Amino acid sequence: MVPKGCVIHSFRHSFRDRLRAVQCPSDIIDQLGGWKTAGVGQGYGEGYPLEVLNGWLEKIIIQNEERDYY
Repeated sequence: MVPKGCVIHSFRHSFRDRLRAVQCPSDIIDQLGGWKTAGVGQGYGEGYPLEVLNGWLEKIIIQNEERDYY
């Protein structure tokens, strides 16, 4: 449930900020968040494997558990 005064778009900002805080590369942040990346070369290939993406997601979960908030 989304708290009063919050919008789902706020989640996208927080998600990106939390990934930056664990020094996640911007192209992985873009792939996880569904953002388009700049540059022609970014359109080639199929992206990162799920194991790599999951590793970065686990880092932000651990970071949040250490701070005692989500």
